Amino acid sequence: MPHVRTEYDARPAPWRVGLPVNEVTSLPPVASGAFYTAETFWTAAGVAGTVLVGVLAMWSAFRSAHPKRRLNYTLSHRPLVRRRVDGSLEIRHNGTLLSDPHLVEVVLTNAGRRDIASGAFDRGEPFQVDLGVPYLDVLSTESSPATARVPPVSVRGSRLTIGPGLIGRGTTITCLLLVDTAPVYDCRHSLVDVKVQHVPVVTPARRLTRPPLTRTM
Repeated sequence: MPHVRTEYDARPAPWRVGLPVNEVTSLPPVASGAFYTAETFWTAAGVAGTVLVGVLAMWSAFRSAHPKRRLNYTLSHRPLVRRRVDGSLEIRHNGTLLSDPHLVEVVLTNAGRRDIASGAFDRGEPFQVDLGVPYLDVLSTESSPATARVPPVSVRGSRLTIGPGLIGRGTTITCLLLVDTAPVYDCRHSLVDVKVQHVPVVTPARRLTRPPLTRTM
């Protein structure tokens, strides 16, 4: 009986499996790219996380230094009487005869998260509404909540001026005016770091009254 020579694999693990050489199958090479790719991925993820944290910190600091302030205003008017004033009816205010009197409502609302300080009015210029009318008088000014102070309100010709003055967060200022003829509005302001936005007045839809139904025989 012929002698069978058996040789054992002396290679280091993981290739050494303790089997004869002629029975050892080649093992596939280990892919080192997978380890490299994983290491690169986690390194990139760490860098991205660090950058994101830095950006968030910068954004938080910017928001703290520049808080969001927003001022909304609405303008509306309506005739004082339903029909035009003629010789049969006279309307006077403080001795001034009015030919087509209208009531005007100007509303300012601090809709932001922070107070609007007096210093926000650049060069001390007030919020101005030019109505382009020959006569203008302030009938009343109100604030909500009632404890809020109303900034100075005055009339310069056909212009209404409000401020400069503190407009607290959540404060609404309402000015009721009397003018002669229907106004046209030209609003100007000098507020710094304040978003000023005109909000149209939403007129509720008129409810139609249906005539009663008559049953015919």
